[in-house]
Amino acid sequence: MGIIKKILVAIDGSDSALNAANYAVELANQVHAQLEIVYVVRYSPGKIDAGIFPADIQSEEKENAIQLINKIRQEHPEVKIQDFETLGRPAEEINKTIQNWNANLLIIGHHAHRFFTHLLKNSIEKKLLKHLKVPLLIIPENYTIEP
Repeated sequence: MGIIKKILVAIDGSDSALNAANYAVELANQVHAQLEIVYVVRYSPGKIDAGIFPADIQSEEKENAIQLINKIRQEHPEVKIQDFETLGRPAEEINKTIQNWNANLLIIGHHAHRFFTHLLKNSIEKKLLKHLKVPLLIIPENYTIEP
């Protein structure tokens, strides 16, 4: 299956992101594709008057991403996983990463119980689809890979 050579997984620190990453690892192994992970640290204005500073929110998001990437690496030590970390709006940064890395497939996780609600609103998936030039595979939170 030579059409998929580079798989990009966008994660956000949720269980569905971990499921998406696990699925992507299995798929990359089966089709002999390269695998990369992107985590977008969202720019946050914070609430300075409440003592919540943008740098604190961004630092926490980054730490969550690092923990998840480390967990993925521990579960799949045989797989070479590179990761991209960007700061900005998720849909825009994911699309930039796809273009810069020349990905053939994007895999993301999604919370199953709110899937259709989010698709109909201004979700990241909807924003991604507007400008996406590669196939998108969405893995629901309750999906698990059979051993």
